[in-house]
Amino acid sequence: MLVILPVVAVLAVSLHRSGHTWGDDFTLYLRQAKSLVDGNVGQVISDNHFNVNNAARPSFSPYVYPWGFPVLLAPFLRLFGLAYGRLKLVEVACMVGFLWCFHEVIRRRTHRWVAVGIVASLGTTLYYLLHTDVLLSEYPYMFAAAATLWWLDRCRRNGPLHHAPRNELIVLGLLAMVVFNTRREGLAMVPAIAAVQLLDLRGSWRGADRRRIATPYVTFATSVVLLQFMLPSALAPEYAGSGLGQTWKKLKGPFRIAFGDQLGLPGMKGIALLAVFLLVVAGIVVRLRAAPADDAGLAVFAAGSMVLVGMIPAVDERYLMAVTPFGLYFAMQAVAAIPLPRPVLRSVPRDTAAWLAAALLAALVVVNISRLPTPISDARAFDRSGQIVDGPAAPYVQPAWSAVRTYTHQDDVVAFFKVRALTLYTDRRGVQSSDLEIVRERADYYLMRKGRSTGQPLVTDTQAASLGWANVWSDDSWVLWRVNRPAG
Repeated sequence: MLVILPVVAVLAVSLHRSGHTWGDDFTLYLRQAKSLVDGNVGQVISDNHFNVNNAARPSFSPYVYPWGFPVLLAPFLRLFGLAYGRLKLVEVACMVGFLWCFHEVIRRRTHRWVAVGIVASLGTTLYYLLHTDVLLSEYPYMFAAAATLWWLDRCRRNGPLHHAPRNELIVLGLLAMVVFNTRREGLAMVPAIAAVQLLDLRGSWRGADRRRIATPYVTFATSVVLLQFMLPSALAPEYAGSGLGQTWKKLKGPFRIAFGDQLGLPGMKGIALLAVFLLVVAGIVVRLRAAPADDAGLAVFAAGSMVLVGMIPAVDERYLMAVTPFGLYFAMQAVAAIPLPRPVLRSVPRDTAAWLAAALLAALVVVNISRLPTPISDARAFDRSGQIVDGPAAPYVQPAWSAVRTYTHQDDVVAFFKVRALTLYTDRRGVQSSDLEIVRERADYYLMRKGRSTGQPLVTDTQAASLGWANVWSDDSWVLWRVNRPAG
């Protein structure tokens, strides 16, 4: 692991490109982190309430993200400012931390080289490496979850969970709170702990210490409430159209595609995908029969996390990232449990099936590594040329941010196609809509990107004149319109 993980870190950093993409989830994380440094948490929450409530589609964002990731980012944002190259190193560190903790979890459950192979294959998959180039909460969530599962194992090192020292059970509850406050699907950690505890209590319920049994759950609930008083957020975000039906739709479509991509087998479908799925199910069955108390928590957490995150209407492959490692683990457990014929020669190891699983993982690592040279070369060439990713940090956007700060008042409302990015860079509240009427009714100014129709209405000079709008500033890429709101 001390050889593999530095290599993973180097590969990840080699794929980074200067700047950050337009996807503006990261801007709210950064603004929340900045509010912890500046001491204006309430203002940030109020601004995003306004941005969400006045958008054409209010469910595009929660009012406040869980505070785990912003708390992690805050000291680095204080040190480096919006230096994306340095802030992305937090993502790399979280990826490495996840792989280390995940290895600690699975190495006592499977053959050591199978455990190493699982970590190496995940750490060399282009999908997972590329995800360190964005500031999002998947890796902090995965790190927190793997660390919690490792601590759960540690609590059980000398026997059933309810025999663990009370202080260790308190730490377990606090870690579960961290998982939940990094991503809300982390609530799945609570039933995962409960599943392990129930299996450990078989035959000993009457004599068990009820207070010790309740300790992790009371700690979890108490710490969640206390944090909520200090840093409020949506405990159960509401999205229009959310529900179990959304999870089912994703399982039939996006999640199937994502699973192959995240395994390092892009384009996998049909019989191959079905075979891998059956291996995962078989691995769960094998492990729940062989060591139910050990693996029930892993299965419950993975399934619960997938169901909860799948319920939101947004479609993004990254939502499956925390689940795929568990799928790979159970699939390899199924391979390692294949009843191969008894070896004829004594020199052939008894755990031949485990070596077969390790060989498959080694082949996957080779395939993954073979795909990396071109993306790495492209990323290095991109940076050497002095380019910056098209996004809010790109040079052509900076005059637009400056114009908004110069020509608008602090209380003005500015329409823009990525409103959370606008607020991060200009401290102006905004309206996000592709509907011209909503822009007219709710905004004082409209920052429009010329020649782009995605996510924004395009307004010509003639149309603006007929609406009574004024061009207060423009350049080759942008125009800032002063909006003449309709009467009433």
